[in-house]
Amino acid sequence: MIKEESILKKSGGFSKNIIILFVFLLAIIFYILIKTSNLNFLGEEYATLLDPYINIFENVIIVLIIFSLTHLFTASTKKLIKNYLEGIGRSKKNIKMFLAFYGYLIWIIVIFLTFSLIFKQVGSLVTSIGLIGFGLTLALQKPILNFVGWITIIFGKTHHIGDVISINNIMGKVYDIKVMYTLISELNADGDATGKSASIPNEFVFIYPLINFSRGTDYVWDSIEVNITYKSNWKKAIKIIEKTVQDYYDKNIKNGVKEMFKGNFEEYEKVII
Repeated sequence: MIKEESILKKSGGFSKNIIILFVFLLAIIFYILIKTSNLNFLGEEYATLLDPYINIFENVIIVLIIFSLTHLFTASTKKLIKNYLEGIGRSKKNIKMFLAFYGYLIWIIVIFLTFSLIFKQVGSLVTSIGLIGFGLTLALQKPILNFVGWITIIFGKTHHIGDVISINNIMGKVYDIKVMYTLISELNADGDATGKSASIPNEFVFIYPLINFSRGTDYVWDSIEVNITYKSNWKKAIKIIEKTVQDYYDKNIKNGVKEMFKGNFEEYEKVII
C-alpha cells in the first residue's frame, strides 16, 4: 500500500508538470498566431468581433506563459535545492520551510514584475518596493538578521542537529534549528548535561565565533592523568598506559586525524606521554 501510494503521488506530480508544459506550449502557439494573423485564423467574422480584445488576449497569454515558466523553473530548482540540503544533512523540517519560503519569494517577484510590465509602471513599482523594503528593514532588523542567519546556517554548514557547539561562553548540544533561534541542550565544562535549554538567536553566526566540537573528528583533544604511588614501578606504568592509549588511538581515532591534518600528520602519529 505504501509503495502504491508513493507511485501515485509521483505520477500525479509528473502529470501536473506535463499539463503545465502543454499550457505553456499552447500559449506560445496562440500568441504567435495573434501576432502574425490578428485572429484571422478564427475566421473573418470572429476576427472582427474579437479585434477590440486583442490586447487583453495578448496580456492573458503573456501571463500564462510567464506563470507556466515560473512553475517549471520553481519545480526543477526546488528538486536541486532539496537534494543539496539532504546531501549536507539538513533536517526535513528545515528543508520544507526553506523550500516554502523560496517558492513564495519567486512567485511574489514574478507576479509583481509581470503586472508591472503589463501595466507599464515598472519605475513606480521599483520605487514602491524600495521604500517598502527600506521601512521593513528598519522595523524588522533583528528578525531579518535571524532569518539571514538561519539561511547561512543551512547553506554554510556551520553546525547540524546533534553537534556540540560553544558560542559566547555557552556550550551545548544542538537539538533543533528554527528560523529565528538555534536550540541547544546546555553542557557543563566536563561535557555533562545540566538539564537546561538555551535559545540562541541565529544572528550569532555574524557576531560571535562558533566552536564546533563535532567537526573534524568525533573526538576532542584531552589529557588523562594517572596517579601512582612512590613505590610503584613508574616505568612499567608508562609502558602500559602508552600501549593502551596508543592501541585505542590507532584503532578508533588515527584515520580521522590523518584525514583532518593530511600533510601535517607526522606530529599526531603517536600519543604524547
